Parts: sequence; structure tokens; C-alpha cells
Amino acid sequence: MEPLESTRTTQPAAQPAAEPIALRSGWWHAETRRSALWAILVAIAGAVLIGGLTSFAQQYLPPLIHSLSNSVGGWTMFSFLIVWLGRARPLLAAVLGVVVFQLLVESYSVVTEWRGFDDGDPFTSIWTLVGLVAGPLLGVAAGLVRYAPPLWRALAVTPLCAVLLGEGIWALNTIADTTSPVYWSLEIVLSGVFLLAAILHARLAPRSISLVVCVGLLGTLAFVAVCLFVLS
Repeated sequence: MEPLESTRTTQPAAQPAAEPIALRSGWWHAETRRSALWAILVAIAGAVLIGGLTSFAQQYLPPLIHSLSNSVGGWTMFSFLIVWLGRARPLLAAVLGVVVFQLLVESYSVVTEWRGFDDGDPFTSIWTLVGLVAGPLLGVAAGLVRYAPPLWRALAVTPLCAVLLGEGIWALNTIADTTSPVYWSLEIVLSGVFLLAAILHARLAPRSISLVVCVGLLGTLAFVAVCLFVLS
């Protein structure tokens, strides 16, 4: 007769469920040397390329979208996307947000000077100050979109959406007589597309969706207020 022990079946010990990446300790700063180097390279190359091309875009873009080369929304969108493409985690992304914005400004200036136009001394533009203020926010937002829990991922898109929507509304009501309304309308559409994509990807509950939309609208009102106060 076969021993009793050999007929018994043993169940493997239950393994603990894998912890979601967004809840692991260090998710917001745990870069490897390779990931940090890649994020830095993407930030530098992307910013220098886009900044330099902006100078040419002011001359060669079609009239319908010519304002892309001279809009807050355009530079905000490119800053956000460049950091996002580099896959930096929020801590490094905050630093890269500043780096990208400054390189966009200075590479634009260098190419403009190279083309024979005076663009002032380095790091003296108002955009230098804007980059120091807005750069960390845009960088952190780009990092959160990749690595944060669902609600925070959706909320992280609201600064970009607020700038696009706010500038579009402000421009259509202020400078539509001297610029094409097509680009400003496109900014408004892109704002809605980015926000909708973030909400759908995060699969938020209705209450969380309301929160995200409200934060985005409040950001839009704040941006429009700044435009009216500073630019008007």
C-alpha cells in the first residue's frame, strides 16, 4: 500500500498580490542611471530642436496656424510633451521642466541671432522668468501622468489643458482681429481632447471626473485672469 503521505496534495502558499507601481515606495523619484540619462538626453535634444525650429516657424508657418510659433500654449504643450517623452519620474521631471523651458527660449534666441535678427542678451527675456515659475509645474505634471495613481494622473493634465483653453478663449476675444482664429480654436479643441483622454485612461468614477473638470476650469479662469492683468 502506498504511504498515506504520498497521496496528499499540498497547496502552494498564497503569494501576496503585487503592489501597484503607483503605490510602491519611491515611485516618484526612483530613477536608474540609465533612465535618468535617457530623460536628460530627450529633454536637451527635444528642447534645442523645437526652440530652434520655432524661429523658422515664425516665418514659414501657414497663416492659419502661424500663432503656434508665438503662443504660451504652444510652448507649454511642447515643454510638457518633451518631459513626458523622456519618461522621467516626478522629482527629476521637475528639474527637467525648467531645463526644457530655458533651452526652448535660448535655442530660439540663438537661431534668431544666427538668422540676423537681434533677440537681446541670453537669459534676459520675460520667458526666462516664466520658465522658472512654470517649468517645475509642467515637469512634475508630465511625470505624474506616467507614474501617479489614476486620479493624480488625470489631475496632472489640468495645467496643460488650462493654459490651452485659457489662451484660446483670451485670444479669440482679444486678438482675433489681427491673428487667425483657427489656431486659437484648435487650442480649445486640444484642451478638451487631452482632458478627455486623461479621464478615459484613468477610468475615474463620476465624482472624480467632476473634481478633475472643476480643477481644470479653475486653472483656466486663473490663466485668463493673468492674461487680462499682464497682457492687456
